[in-house]
Amino acid sequence: MPAETERAIVTEYRAGQTMKAIAAKHGIHRVTVSEVLDRTGTAKRSKGMSPSQVDMAARLYESGLSLASVGAQLNFDATTIRTMLIRSGIAMRDSHGRY
Repeated sequence: MPAETERAIVTEYRAGQTMKAIAAKHGIHRVTVSEVLDRTGTAKRSKGMSPSQVDMAARLYESGLSLASVGAQLNFDATTIRTMLIRSGIAMRDSHGRY
């Protein structure tokens, strides 16, 4: 892999992009992104949401924000936010904002 591509991967990851999004952008596997981060000594973000992050996500979601907006604020994918909120017993709205 060219050094220029590795630098781009590290920059994108540090800017908050997910490994999955970076992999899709560069046409590589997510594991390859992880390997580049390891090789370059780039610290990886923690894998899950802490209890305080789940609480914050619940408050933001219940205030009317979308899953994507909550995820953007907390640096998690909307799917992760949804999964954690469901595990916490939070009712999901439909696409029209209804429970």
